[in-house]
Amino acid sequence: MTEPAADRVRRALEAESAAWARKHLDEDVVGWFTSVAPDGRVQTSPISFLWDGETVLFYSKPDAPKVRNIAANPQVAFCLNTDEYGDRIVVIEGTAEVDATVPPWIDNPAMVAKFREPLEHWELDEAETSRDFSAAIVIRPTRIRV
Repeated sequence: MTEPAADRVRRALEAESAAWARKHLDEDVVGWFTSVAPDGRVQTSPISFLWDGETVLFYSKPDAPKVRNIAANPQVAFCLNTDEYGDRIVVIEGTAEVDATVPPWIDNPAMVAKFREPLEHWELDEAETSRDFSAAIVIRPTRIRV
């Protein structure tokens, strides 16, 4: 019997050697999201994200190309920056979907807490950011490389 993808990902992250990955999934502010456009072009964008131990959550402008790409092909990748020499990596492959059941950014206490300081740095208002980035996207990992 094949082990479910969520169990494989969880087991990989529980390994002692994955401590670096866990730290960066929890603390990094920006990662790289890759989706595939309907015409087959690969499109990579920086995103601000929240890792909850099982999924990657980020918010997008609802009319952004990444939203259209997910609708056409839910297969995506999410990566974090490596260490200086690429000895440590986090690459998550999975499926993404726009999830209307996720509360708005401003009503998500974990997002607000994690991004209060970055928003100040970027000179962005919390309410305006929540309004502009209103499409909640959830990535469900099917594979992870750490």
